[in-house]
Amino acid sequence: NVLGLKKWVQEEGAMKNALIVGLAELIGTAMLVFLGCMGCIAGLGVVPFHLQITVTFGLTVMVVIQCIGHLSQAHINPAVTVGAVILGKKTIPEALVYFVSQMMGAILGYGMLKVVTPKDNLTAAPGKIDQADMFCVTGLHADLSAIQGLIIEGIATAILMMIVCSVWDPRNEKNTDSVPIKFGLTVIVLATATGPYTGCSLNPARSFAPALWNNQWRHQWIYWFGPIGGALISSFIYKSIFGIPEKIEEEEPVPEAIALNSVDLHKTEGKIGALEHMDDSMASPDGQDREEASEAQPGYTHNTWGTQDRQSSRFDR
Repeated sequence: NVLGLKKWVQEEGAMKNALIVGLAELIGTAMLVFLGCMGCIAGLGVVPFHLQITVTFGLTVMVVIQCIGHLSQAHINPAVTVGAVILGKKTIPEALVYFVSQMMGAILGYGMLKVVTPKDNLTAAPGKIDQADMFCVTGLHADLSAIQGLIIEGIATAILMMIVCSVWDPRNEKNTDSVPIKFGLTVIVLATATGPYTGCSLNPARSFAPALWNNQWRHQWIYWFGPIGGALISSFIYKSIFGIPEKIEEEEPVPEAIALNSVDLHKTEGKIGALEHMDDSMASPDGQDREEASEAQPGYTHNTWGTQDRQSSRFDR
């Protein structure tokens, strides 16, 4: 129950929703890796400019969000899904569906790219056209240490997750019409700035698929711990400092209290009716003596609606 498993399983249509979300994330992540890594090719056998790669990935993110954002929120990134769990947007069972779908989609997307791209024309770096096994594989700059790379990936993903938190914030719900553009430009900025350092993964699935297909695992752990750690810290800080406090629900009245209130109401209505009847009797010509009528009404002097004052003025007259 704590993990949200019971609610997720028993909810009507839960399995259907999980299938839709999983399929959407699979297709979206496959599109991200297929089109994004395809941007690493300026021309067959030609090394592309860095800006071309960053713009291609950014525009691909825009396309994917527009395609599946309404189906699964277009996480297409295990780090973003971890942040969603921290924010309370997703339960752990739901996150597992996202995670498996994202990994499968990334593997499928890169596999399709390998199929349609001639191996002899894949490039990794100037003068190394024959190293097709390094195509689109994220790696650290030669002069960068592993710790430096870890910090850079963590900070870059934390910035990305901060954008995600702001978009999911209910206070920002009126500014969601341009979400694909915002995310696309964010990816372009982050990739342009940090790409020369670490390749700007921001996404464990995006780095895992090329590494798996090409059997290149050097520094792979950086692209898991960096993005996931950055997203986790960023979402926790946003929730703790900038998040909206949960409203305390009002306690429902106890049944006994409701019953007592009903009894009191009936008694009050009876007193009011007796007072009205007394007024009619005093107003009629053949009514009894007013003082006797007032004394005959028990509790009359304790009326809380001000009837006592009105009747007292009549007696004075």
